[in-house]
Amino acid sequence: MAQWTFQSIIENNKEFKIKGLNIWNHYWHCSDRKVEVIEPFEGQIYFFKEYEIRDNNVEIKFVAGEYSNGKMGLYLKED
Repeated sequence: MAQWTFQSIIENNKEFKIKGLNIWNHYWHCSDRKVEVIEPFEGQIYFFKEYEIRDNNVEIKFVAGEYSNGKMGLYLKED
């Protein structure tokens, strides 16, 4: 089973690209699936939602959510 790995702290509307797509320029389709992730700095467990963005033939799935300190974390699935 693939694991979700921490990629970055992201800031609202500050450019962040995955496979060349800025995630803020696309609608985030929510799968309503919650994924258990580990916050990389203090090791706390969170349950963040899985999202998907699409552009032409590119489909990107990621997990994102807000930590208790107000920062947003983004995770990608390991292949």
